[in-house]
Amino acid sequence: MTADPIARPIAVPPAIPAATPASAETDPVAPLDPAARAVLAAVADHLIPAGHGMPSAATVVGDTRLRFVLAARPDLLQPLLAALRPGLGDGSPGGRLAALEAEGDHLAALQQVVVFAYYTDRDVRERLGYPGQMAKTLYSWKVPDFIEEGLIDQVLARGAVWRDPATGRRADVPASAYEAHDAGPAADRRGEPS
Repeated sequence: MTADPIARPIAVPPAIPAATPASAETDPVAPLDPAARAVLAAVADHLIPAGHGMPSAATVVGDTRLRFVLAARPDLLQPLLAALRPGLGDGSPGGRLAALEAEGDHLAALQQVVVFAYYTDRDVRERLGYPGQMAKTLYSWKVPDFIEEGLIDQVLARGAVWRDPATGRRADVPASAYEAHDAGPAADRRGEPS
C-alpha cells in the first residue's frame, strides 16, 4: 500500500484563550477616574437630555460605549481628559462647555465622544429606526439620484470640512484646489451632455 501523496497531517489550532478584561495599559477608559466620569455624565446629560422616548446620553454613554469610541478614535482621549479636568467653568455642565469655547479641540473632543457613543448605541439606533449603514447597489451607467437631485451641490460649494488626523485641527484646503477640479470635464456633476 502506497502513501497518499495528498494526505498531510492536520494541524490543530491552539485553544483560543478566554477573553480577559483589558488591562489599565490597554483599556482606553482606564485614565477616566470617577470624578471625570461624573463630569462626563453630567455634560452628556446636558448635551443630549432624555425626551420624546429617547434616553439621555448620561444613561447610554457608559464604559462599553466609551471603550468602543476611544478604541476607534484614540486621538480623542487626551483632549477628552483635558476637557474633563477639575476646576473648569463654574461647576455646571453649561459652564464647563462655555469655558471650553476657548479650547476648541478639547470642546470638540468632548462633544464628539458623547455624540459618537450615543448614536452608535444599538438601542438608540433602534429607537430612531436607523438600522446602520447599508450597502446599496450603484450602476456605472446611471447617475445616482442624489446627484440628479442636487443634494450634494451645497456640500461641494461649501468646500472641504474635516479634521486632519495628524493634528486634530480642521483641515485647510486652498480654494485653488476646487477651481482646478471644477474647471475640468467633471465640473458637470449632473451628467448632462456638455
